[in-house]
Amino acid sequence: MYEDYYRFHRQPFNPTPDPEFLYKSESHELAFEQLLRGVRRREGVLLLTGDVGTGKTTTTRALLEELEPDVFTALVINPFVTADELLRVLLRDFEVVSDTRVLENAGRQSLVETLNQFLLSLAAVGARALAVLDEAQNLTPAVLEQLRVLTTLETDHEKLLQILLVGQPELETLLATPDLRPLNQRIARRCSLRPLTREEVEQYIEYRVRIAREDWEMVFDRRALDRIAVCSAGIPRQINLLCDRALEAGFLALSQTIDEALVTEAAEALHLVPGTASRSGSPRSVSQKTVSKEPIPSRQTVAESPRRRSRRSLMHWWVAAAAALGTVLGLGALLVFLGPRTPRSGPPLPGTPPFTALVLPTPVEFVSGADQGYLLQVSGFDTLLFADVAVATLRAQGGSAMAASDGVGAVVWIGPYPSLSEARAIEQFVQRRFEPVEVRIVAGYPWGEGAR
Repeated sequence: MYEDYYRFHRQPFNPTPDPEFLYKSESHELAFEQLLRGVRRREGVLLLTGDVGTGKTTTTRALLEELEPDVFTALVINPFVTADELLRVLLRDFEVVSDTRVLENAGRQSLVETLNQFLLSLAAVGARALAVLDEAQNLTPAVLEQLRVLTTLETDHEKLLQILLVGQPELETLLATPDLRPLNQRIARRCSLRPLTREEVEQYIEYRVRIAREDWEMVFDRRALDRIAVCSAGIPRQINLLCDRALEAGFLALSQTIDEALVTEAAEALHLVPGTASRSGSPRSVSQKTVSKEPIPSRQTVAESPRRRSRRSLMHWWVAAAAALGTVLGLGALLVFLGPRTPRSGPPLPGTPPFTALVLPTPVEFVSGADQGYLLQVSGFDTLLFADVAVATLRAQGGSAMAASDGVGAVVWIGPYPSLSEARAIEQFVQRRFEPVEVRIVAGYPWGEGAR
């Protein structure tokens, strides 16, 4: 409504947790640096707390954007899960499986073992995993205890899984209870976010306006900024609501600047009455719209650079492929659920899980100088590290694969298989399920002729 009038290229006070709009106040900068250092040092459990609306989710999204591409991340945004549901969510978000329905009948031990095998395959090539749990103050003690159990997954030298708990201040109170003392003692870093000071409120608004307008011209005058600082109590979410409503009022009044009167009008509309803030900085009397939970995007819409998203995709589809081909999820209880595999031709029936749509051919041994057999050549890896992730995942479960540099990036070879039909079965499955990669069948071996 007001964007064109005030020459904004984008909405400056959107309530969604866009990492680009993260203003790093003193407490936000400190928390961000501490969490980033903790992840890079592979410390076990990290904790981020802050009052409602102080920017915990935005800070977390910015942290995920900053991580290296060899860090696999799982983001749990629904805290109302059971311990078993948590394990299924982690396996899905780490892309070990694409559909958690195939895990419905798997027992907890099978789920933990599957997760452990995946984490070991990452550790073998120097990659790592981070699980982020938002709104963690709503997790039950049983789920928190399961998280403690997951912290025991480790090698002799490092933790296999890092955990970041994000929640409101009452999360600290919950962790301090006697039953959760073992988990509380494992927290390596504790970070907290506080409301913004008057000076930080002005810098916060200037920062967002500059990004949205791509210039330094300020829309709010000084008395308006004073009023915003008082009415919002320094809470970023309240600042966004106030500024957005004040800009709307300014547009309707055809005002070139936002003054104190327009901010007061906005505050009254939002029921943000000055002087009624609690000590924690949260208003005591606000409308339902004011205290509504900050919208959380789905896993697919988390802000992420195209190059990082491409690298993560190339790494993660291999983990999903290993699961789909029955390698990672070849545990006893799960195999009972999947049932016996019966050969069939043609594409799977609609709604049929991919696990039952393909019978895996048995690879034959590599023989130097042999000209028989068919391999799958999968290209599109940026570096040899990403290809090694695929190879380690397959070899950990007895698969036959190897990686090599191709001068530009890296390529993975799967097989060989004794017949062309068997190789084509794997080729069709990979192409159908993982479109970004390039797959072809090669007769003979990498140094031979006969590429199809």
